[in-house]
Amino acid sequence: MKRAPFKQKRHQATPDDRKQRLAGRAARALAVPSIAPRGAVVVNAGMGVPVVKEAVKAKPGKHAPTAEERAWMDAIVAHGCICCILDGQEPRPTAVHHILRGGQRIGHLFTLPLCQPGHHMDGAPIGMVSRHPWRIRFEEKYGTELELLAMMQAKINPAPPGA
Repeated sequence: MKRAPFKQKRHQATPDDRKQRLAGRAARALAVPSIAPRGAVVVNAGMGVPVVKEAVKAKPGKHAPTAEERAWMDAIVAHGCICCILDGQEPRPTAVHHILRGGQRIGHLFTLPLCQPGHHMDGAPIGMVSRHPWRIRFEEKYGTELELLAMMQAKINPAPPGA
């Protein structure tokens, strides 16, 4: 004879239970330890009450950009969308596009400025060829991502005269 699995009764939370749980969360959020944990950032919440926030970690297998990588990404975002410039249009607000090799990011220095929406993603409704999901059409029109990267590097870091 087969036995039915044991089923536990679920506790029905009352409104008082919910209020206590929310009050506990609020108290923990306002509590500031005497020594902030490693990697935490203490931020002033505006009313003189400091709040400890966890440092944002990179996704597994990825690392936060170094100062050099951050400077490169800031420079390309300030430059504007490379494809808009190639099309002779005014550069639009830009997103950082990481170049992939074998489905993996090569690194933060291998990034392109592409407008979002537009040349990065969702460009079809506004009449643009976007990198995602039309890589082949994108490369036919603008060249490979590594060619675009070489163009960006030449524009942002020009070679010194006589080199």
